[in-house]
Amino acid sequence: MKKVCAMLFLIVFIFNQVSYCFAEEQQADKTIDLFTTFDECLKDVNIEYELKSYLDENPVYVNLKECIEIALLYNFYLKSADYSYIKDKWEYRNALTNFLPSLGTTGYSIYYSGQVLVGAALVDRFNELALSVTLNAGHQLTKGGEQIFEALAKKNLKFAGRHNFNYTRSEVLLNCTKYYYELLRAKLNIEIYQKNYKERHAQLTLTENLLNSGLGTKFDVIRSKTELAQAKQSLLDAIQEFRYSQARLANIMGIEITTCLMPIEIEAKEYMLVDSTKSIDELFEIASLYREDIKKIRSQIKALKDEKRMIYTQFVPKPRVLIQQQWQGTAAAGLGPATIVGGYMDINLGKNSGFGTITEAKAKQAQIDKSLVDLEQSLRDIKENILKSYYESKISKDRIAISRGQMKYALDSVELSELRLDAGEGILIDVIQAQTFKTRVRIELVNSIIRYNIAQVQMLFDSGTITQENITENYSP
Repeated sequence: MKKVCAMLFLIVFIFNQVSYCFAEEQQADKTIDLFTTFDECLKDVNIEYELKSYLDENPVYVNLKECIEIALLYNFYLKSADYSYIKDKWEYRNALTNFLPSLGTTGYSIYYSGQVLVGAALVDRFNELALSVTLNAGHQLTKGGEQIFEALAKKNLKFAGRHNFNYTRSEVLLNCTKYYYELLRAKLNIEIYQKNYKERHAQLTLTENLLNSGLGTKFDVIRSKTELAQAKQSLLDAIQEFRYSQARLANIMGIEITTCLMPIEIEAKEYMLVDSTKSIDELFEIASLYREDIKKIRSQIKALKDEKRMIYTQFVPKPRVLIQQQWQGTAAAGLGPATIVGGYMDINLGKNSGFGTITEAKAKQAQIDKSLVDLEQSLRDIKENILKSYYESKISKDRIAISRGQMKYALDSVELSELRLDAGEGILIDVIQAQTFKTRVRIELVNSIIRYNIAQVQMLFDSGTITQENITENYSP
């Protein structure tokens, strides 16, 4: 028994000496041991330089405040909404001009020569130049109230246009902030996948060296090559997402789509923008009062009601007045004044014997009812979105805490697995699994922080309280 134990001890001792000699020969044979390999991987990744080299684009460094300011100046959706509001304002002012009288003037001169029949008298050898000048003023006296309701409808449509502009502005703030954070996430993910790629490359180098020295297996080499290829795929997917996120942010900012925007942050921070003590019902009550799209629908409903009242004015008598001041005569006798004052009353039984008016009003009422249903559905959708963003924020906050705890465990796991492998006590699969877990946890931590920030901005938008100031109040890149 003692001889057997002595033989086992001798075998273990010789094996350890061979492993030690192999590690020492790495300088002469230009191989890389485990520590040297992963020391290289722990170096910081210059993500801006590597992206510039791969994409062949010069980055334009931006922060969230700059992106929002540029978007509010150059966003095309906002410009379109502004022109639409300007149109609504001029249409309202045009409706107000209907209350003004219509003014005009007419005049003529006619030369008569020869025989002229005046009444029953025939005037022979008549040569005269007739002259006439007329000034006229008329007023429709609101056309039985039709012009009043038309002006009120146009006024409410003007308010609706203003609310639409404000709502578009809120959308620009939301989307610009959301796309910026998504671009930041894509940038940080590239850094994580780039480091993961280098680690996989180091693993492949190590397994090939072990195989060449007779201490490794071909299976480990194949596994390392597979892991390296997968790491490269993940890195390329992250670069593709990054480039698309750049274009999306540039588009909402209203600048050249191909601009290579680069967030200046080197890490993701969470920003609390909504008071965590507010409940879903409280946020919904605020939204029902301040959401610009809800105000827009309400103004449109008011305009439809005024248009319905305007239809019923077809049954109302429509008085109007006309005043004319004339000067008539001939060139020989001169001009003499004449004044005409007239009052008129148009009484109709509506359009098409009243049936046209009634059916038109019924159609307008159906449109009003539809808008009321749309309003109720919009409020329901808002409450659903508030609930979604509320719990997205809450759960993402908890995920951040969990991921940070996991990150510590992952780093410790990677370090221990590398030490065990270097000491000959561990196996390669342990290192691969530890590094895979670390990469996954880092990605999850970044994603949780970005999801939290986006959910906070989304809650501001859903509650109708989003502004440029409250988005960037505590922002510190």
